[in-house]
Amino acid sequence: MALETIPKLTAKAQRIFNAYIRERDSRNGYFTCISCFRSMPTDQMDAGHYVPVKSGSFLRFNEYNVNGECKRCNGFDEFHLIGYRKHLIMKIGKEMVEWLEKHRFEVKKWTRTELNEIITKHKQNGKNTNRKDSQLPF
Repeated sequence: MALETIPKLTAKAQRIFNAYIRERDSRNGYFTCISCFRSMPTDQMDAGHYVPVKSGSFLRFNEYNVNGECKRCNGFDEFHLIGYRKHLIMKIGKEMVEWLEKHRFEVKKWTRTELNEIITKHKQNGKNTNRKDSQLPF
């Protein structure tokens, strides 16, 4: 039996990780976009990266770096990072946002083992998403 290629495993891990993020950041069929802060149905939701995968693959699967974002902000709004940064600071704190920014250009070559661990972890986490009550609608 042939092993899955790294690109195929990466795509699978990304799909499962993104599904976990959408589950984590939604409640009762709705979510609040991290960038524009509008509440909308989850069919309008993407798993949006603060630091894009193109910039630094190191943060590709970092749960602080990926948040529920509306399709418009994630795909078509060139200024979405202004709101994203502001609301991300509210969500995870300025120190963590600055840590993400500091590591934005780091490259990571994911191994087959690491990708399989991400797949296993986030499949399980998606089934047992444990949301903390928060003042913020994230």
